[in-house]
Order: sequence, then structure tokens, then C-alpha cells
Amino acid sequence: MKSAMEFASKNDIETWVHLFLNNEGDNVVMSNDLKLKKRYWLGPIEIETSFLDRVVGPEPDLEYVEDEKWWNHNINQISDRLNDGWDMPPLIAENRNGSLSVRDGNHRLGALQKLNIDKCYLIIWDDNGEDNILHALKLIGKT
Repeated sequence: MKSAMEFASKNDIETWVHLFLNNEGDNVVMSNDLKLKKRYWLGPIEIETSFLDRVVGPEPDLEYVEDEKWWNHNINQISDRLNDGWDMPPLIAENRNGSLSVRDGNHRLGALQKLNIDKCYLIIWDDNGEDNILHALKLIGKT
């Protein structure tokens, strides 16, 4: 989190996103896809987890369905790290017409939910402008 805040203070959160995804985040495919066109970024901001839409998990209606045992294994490992004081990186979400769709950090979000932690830090992108992100945040009462 500290590293993301440092990049954000220099108005360069996009660089942090790619550094994170290509290293600790282990999501090179997402980083490459994000580079395909201009993106607009906001964050990290603190937000209630209830406003976030998880797209990965064992539930059959999610975009990416994961084996429940594997899901629980990941959630438990992250929960342990959080309980040990881990400086968790912000989640990364896409603004999809006012819905904040978590594109990286679904396991972290699942661990937060398991631990009943109701707030986290989030970085949001939108393909059409920062104003769209601000509008989405206004709809959920964040601004």
C-alpha cells in the first residue's frame, strides 16, 4: 500500500499498477491487456468492500468460477497474512457503468470479507475518463 501511495503522490499510479501486476501481483496478462489502450486512473482511495463486485470465486454465477477448495486455500493464506499485519496492496477495479468490478484482488477481497473487514484501498480505472470514475463514486456516496 505504501508503495502505491508514493506513486499516486507523483500522479503516476498507472506505473505502480504495471509494476505490481508484473511482480507481486503475478498478473502479466492483465498488465499487457491494460496497455492496449488509454486508461484513466484514480486512487488509491479507501472504500467500503460492499461497493465492490467480486468476479472470481466458487459461486457458479461469477465470471471466473474457481474450485472451492482452491479458493478457500488462497483466502486462508491471505487472511493469515492480514492477521500478521501485511501491508496489503490496493485492489484494482474497473468502472463498468457505475459498477466497481474487481479485476485484480478478488482473493484479497474474499479474505477481507471472511475477516469482516469492511474497508480497503482501491485503484479504479475507466476507459473513457476520470469523470466517469468520479460519477460512479458519487452514485455510491463516496464523493
